[in-house]
Amino acid sequence: MLQTIKKISICSAFTLLTACGGGGGGGEATSGTAEGFWVGSSSTGYRVVLAVLENAETWGVYTRNGLIYGMLYGTSNGTGNTFSATGSDFNLLRWSVVNGSSTGTVVSKSTINAVSTSGTTISLTYSTTYDSPALLSTIAGSYTVTGVSASGTSSNAPMTIDANGAVRVVGNGCSAAGTVLPRSSGKNIYNINVTFTGTNCALGNGGTASGIFTLDRTVTPNIALTLALTPNKNDGFIAIGTKQ
Repeated sequence: MLQTIKKISICSAFTLLTACGGGGGGGEATSGTAEGFWVGSSSTGYRVVLAVLENAETWGVYTRNGLIYGMLYGTSNGTGNTFSATGSDFNLLRWSVVNGSSTGTVVSKSTINAVSTSGTTISLTYSTTYDSPALLSTIAGSYTVTGVSASGTSSNAPMTIDANGAVRVVGNGCSAAGTVLPRSSGKNIYNINVTFTGTNCALGNGGTASGIFTLDRTVTPNIALTLALTPNKNDGFIAIGTKQ
């Protein structure tokens, strides 16, 4: 079903956000002017999608020609027009995780321009889809999901989300069940938590992962994106779903 992201300590050519761990904790951290959903490109030729949550936790994915090359996880902050980020780049092509940081400028709900410790630059524009209200009635329904990781892909797995936020994905020898629920911010990014069951699960029978789920309603059919990691933040999955 949804495969694991393998952690192999070799260098990645693309380091955008990067200190492993972090995110989601503490309760005191805030993202400031960096909060939001951002879309743009890197100097290495990737399309970058970045979600900076209200607590500074940051999730992202980068693609090229419609193919997913990796996931980003860390923390970001905007203080006035100053942007900074630290985190991890999970590169699927090289089966690697690289840590680093980036600094630059941010204009609230407008643009982010930053450069990483490796010299890669990014230019991102704010997406107003972040400001859509998080409603279970909006995301409830049936999806067809493709999962991707360093170890491969799994296509056309059926996923359902019910009116209470219960989610279930059924795969060949591995299923996942859990919840997709609105965050306290009420923005169009939801918390997702799933537990895997089966003999063919990359994270193992009983393995868990948590992260974010968001639904892009500006396109038809609507597209769902899930980014999730295991509790120790060294394995996880990326999933893209089409709402039926």
